[in-house]
Amino acid sequence: MTSSAQSAALRAAAMEMAGRGWKVFPCRPGTKAALWHRQEHCRGGGVCADGHVTPESLATSDVERVAARWSDGVPYNIAVYPGPSGLFILDCDIPKAARPGQPPARGEHDPDGWTQLQALAGQRGGPLPDTFTLATPSGGRQLWFTAPPGTLLRGTVKHIATNIDSRGWGTYGLAPGCVLLNGAYELIDDTDPVELPGWLVQANVERASGAISGRPEKPVAAPDAYTARAVRAECDRVASEPPGRRNKVLSTAAYALGQLVGAEVLDREHARAELETAVAAWNTPASWAKDTGVIATSLAAGEGNPRRINRRGPGRAA
Repeated sequence: MTSSAQSAALRAAAMEMAGRGWKVFPCRPGTKAALWHRQEHCRGGGVCADGHVTPESLATSDVERVAARWSDGVPYNIAVYPGPSGLFILDCDIPKAARPGQPPARGEHDPDGWTQLQALAGQRGGPLPDTFTLATPSGGRQLWFTAPPGTLLRGTVKHIATNIDSRGWGTYGLAPGCVLLNGAYELIDDTDPVELPGWLVQANVERASGAISGRPEKPVAAPDAYTARAVRAECDRVASEPPGRRNKVLSTAAYALGQLVGAEVLDREHARAELETAVAAWNTPASWAKDTGVIATSLAAGEGNPRRINRRGPGRAA
């Protein structure tokens, strides 16, 4: 497909998404990156004069504005923001291997996300209805649902299962027709999005320890009160950290929790899942691989230097 034909196809796709009432925003050609500056690079001008404005708040379903934005012949990909669009997206991925020299990636040896989702539906006895579905360039699939009335569902990473992410408020998905270096997003079921089943709402909001890996695993006892407070404090610190020092804060938080893992009062996968959920609050998908690498490396480093636990009283540490 020529560049001009691709631009025309993406413009038509963007207008179709907007015509459905879905809020869209352009992404850089051939990438998942929104065509906008990050908060740490915001100069405070234009629409950001009163503070940094995010693409989610700028996304629009105004067909005329969308047609104008995609009219310069550049093949912009299309970000669809589920939150303001009343949507919720399940991203069923295939397992990804860790980078050379890194610890095994979470979910690397687990079933693919679609298999995990079907297994979870079977375990919970919940329906998995036909809905608007895309095939992704990596070989996964995305299921698009409408968000149930009264819900405010945020996106998650490896929370429902180790190879399932979700897209809600604070995140976005790419529309059918978008093109990456490794392929395109293709519509494989044009059924109008149906409402997200209640059991999936619950799976998305419950604690990460309720997620499945798709294989039998040894049950892990819930952290004691001291450990649970430590996990919550470190993860809250990570989630609330503004741009600028995030890498350092994430590293120190993961190291501290790794020390608790080494002391055998905290499960490694529980710590990893909680930290990844905290990082997801940053809404920085472009740095996800780096951030998860920091988590894995710092957890391992902390685990090698276990915290000394005072066993004289329940839930107390030295």
